[in-house]
Amino acid sequence: MDIAVRREFPIHEGLRLQFRAEAFNIFNHPNFGAINPNFGQATFGQATATLASSLGILNPLYQQGGSRSMQFALKLVF
Repeated sequence: MDIAVRREFPIHEGLRLQFRAEAFNIFNHPNFGAINPNFGQATFGQATATLASSLGILNPLYQQGGSRSMQFALKLVF
């Protein structure tokens, strides 16, 4: 579950500051990756990695199924 909150602050006519906070995987639930389909192996039918670590070489924080993370942003709108 992800959540985002945004607030705008008027500074001057036609000028405002926007603050945004986003949280990803807020309950920090594990998202399991692919299941081992090879019959006869000890891990048959089990997920041996989370989705974030089984997708490739990118940082797991920025992949689907990563651990809880947050980001904040300020934006000047004119």
